[in-house]
Amino acid sequence: MPHFRGMRFVGQPVDRAATHKVRRDPAALQNILDGPNARFLPVHLVKDPAVLTTSTEPLAVIWWTRAELLALGANADHGAIYLGPVVECSRGADQRAEAFAVDVGGFLTTELAQSLASKAQRWTSGRELALFTKAADADVSMAGLALALSSWSASAQYHPASGLATIPVEGGVKRQEVDGRRKLYPRTDPVAIGLIVSPDGMRVLLHKRKDARGPYQHLYTCISGFVVQCESVEDAFMREACEEVGVELAQVSLLASQGWPLGRSGACELMVGCTAVAASEKLQVNLDEVADARWFTKAEVLCMLERRHLDGLVVPPPAAIAHHLISQWASAA
Repeated sequence: MPHFRGMRFVGQPVDRAATHKVRRDPAALQNILDGPNARFLPVHLVKDPAVLTTSTEPLAVIWWTRAELLALGANADHGAIYLGPVVECSRGADQRAEAFAVDVGGFLTTELAQSLASKAQRWTSGRELALFTKAADADVSMAGLALALSSWSASAQYHPASGLATIPVEGGVKRQEVDGRRKLYPRTDPVAIGLIVSPDGMRVLLHKRKDARGPYQHLYTCISGFVVQCESVEDAFMREACEEVGVELAQVSLLASQGWPLGRSGACELMVGCTAVAASEKLQVNLDEVADARWFTKAEVLCMLERRHLDGLVVPPPAAIAHHLISQWASAA
């Protein structure tokens, strides 16, 4: 996979392979929880799920010891999700640390909020941390993992088939029916996202989303859409191009991928990046799906990348794979 500098949610913040056997051993998990190296990343699942960070740049996630966590209440660690041994160092968690995510929303009080503020700490949404701060990649990846698992666990309190309540198992990365055998697993939704190039290679097709507001109102990006059942990524991208902008694709190639725990409905997504060549430049923009779509020259795209387009048009920031699909084309000789 190409190395895209600045792209978020790449690499492994924890050693997941090392947790495979441990997760099936309740005694081993308890020893880790009770041990001196346990560190807890506080999560608050509000409208825009957030993690606890420092309040000044470069932002860094805040790690609590178990004693600091239990100061909230005797049961504050009961919903902790075991993430695994830390691989990349972060402030307050060295490479001996065993990382946990814990939703502390039920314990938040006015007094606690004031205490956090007095310590120069604040709640930072995963989207803000990834897109708009100078936080280290390791912290962003750890926050994304913690938020994705915590959000899933909160939404999986009951089994959808039986209606039975579920309890966390294997360190919280799965849930199982109470007095039942069926388990629930965190889901990741695949998304095909790609850059469409004109037949002569001189222009690319970008679109503006219908929900573009605020800082995104002038943003043009790559076509994307969910991969549906029994569909390949290539076929999904061809379908999305046809549905959204009426373009037939002559060729689709897979290029790179990016985990994206900031999904549209709070879900975790896997962005599978493609490049494609259009059969023609003819467009039939579906305004029920997108706000606008147009072909851009390389000169225009370079202006958008450098944020000096005369109309204020921009492309996604380096945190997103869309930025790199676009910039790779624009910088090619």
